[in-house]
Amino acid sequence: MPRKRLIGLVLFAAAMLAGCMATPEERAADGLAHAREAFEQEPMDTNERADDRELYLPGGYTIEKPSDNNNVIITKGSDSFVLFINPNEASDSKFFYDLQKANPDQQWLVDETFEQNGRFGFTTVRMIAEDRYEVVESMGGVKMTTISEESAIADNMDWMMKTVRSINIEE
Repeated sequence: MPRKRLIGLVLFAAAMLAGCMATPEERAADGLAHAREAFEQEPMDTNERADDRELYLPGGYTIEKPSDNNNVIITKGSDSFVLFINPNEASDSKFFYDLQKANPDQQWLVDETFEQNGRFGFTTVRMIAEDRYEVVESMGGVKMTTISEESAIADNMDWMMKTVRSINIEE
């Protein structure tokens, strides 16, 4: 009987490890589903301020000083995220997307656009080094970017879109 339990435990552990070995494409696809959902849902309630701008941040993230009304540095541990706010661009603006796509030679692991109720958003992910990916989430005149480890792509895509979506620049 103990031998059967040991074999069962080994098989269970192998299955768990196989699930943890997701490819970058699988992680990005998972993150993309979360980003699309965050874009389509009502914005998160704001819980932080950067200068006179209100935004949503999940727990554990910090707005670094000095930040100004249009450029905000957000950190968690050693990870940094840059939030750009262009108040001259409406929620249907494709300005940041057009800039992102200006170099036709760049290879994108993810390049997805969203449109809903007069809003335009996008998500792009590209490999920049081994286990390092540039993740960009945007809606209209608001864009957030980071360099992410492969294992954090999906989580970053989720909360970054929630944060971008929470910012109202058309006040």
